[in-house]
Amino acid sequence: MRIDLHVHTAYSYDCWMSLERVIKAARRKGLDAIAVIDHNEIEGAKRLAEMAPFPVIMGEEVVTRQGEVAGLFLKERVPPGLSLEETVAQIKGQGGLVYATHPLARDVPKSVGREALGSIIDKVDIIEAFNARIRYESDNENAKEIARRHDIAVAAGSDAHFPWEVGRAGIETLPFSTPKEFLGNLRQAQIFGRRTPYIFAGLTYIIWCVHRFLKRL
Repeated sequence: MRIDLHVHTAYSYDCWMSLERVIKAARRKGLDAIAVIDHNEIEGAKRLAEMAPFPVIMGEEVVTRQGEVAGLFLKERVPPGLSLEETVAQIKGQGGLVYATHPLARDVPKSVGREALGSIIDKVDIIEAFNARIRYESDNENAKEIARRHDIAVAAGSDAHFPWEVGRAGIETLPFSTPKEFLGNLRQAQIFGRRTPYIFAGLTYIIWCVHRFLKRL
């Protein structure tokens, strides 16, 4: 299966990509599944799972007090603003997998960073070893090295906020039916991906600014 493990939708505060456009983009790129991990929201993933003709891993990229961490295979929304440890506990409590997305990205203000990641490293199931949007490739490589050192499974995703980005990065893995099977398959999975031009991060920031402005009206 070819899976992009980091896709956002219009349910994220910095993305205007409709669920219909996500489906079209994923099919155009030949993906067999995607993981939707909207910022602080799971409703988009739930709705897409009902609509899509392919499997959707329901997740959420949660902003904690120490930075972002994602949960995969979630059933309900995890509230933002908790501590990193509390957020991890809520993900685990749902039977989900803790996914450290872009943990060391210097250009992503909400990245958890090395120290915070170290505080939960024994509870992390997956580390994002390739994020197509990261500006400095060494940040991907350093995340991969931490995963290797702690024997943690690695994965990849596009961090797509626009249709063109969907499928630019991900994994090729065996089919799965449970989170445990998925995690086991990651050990033999292959990462694929190309870096996204940094201008798309700038466009995402503009969308975030517009969203905040409209919210204040």
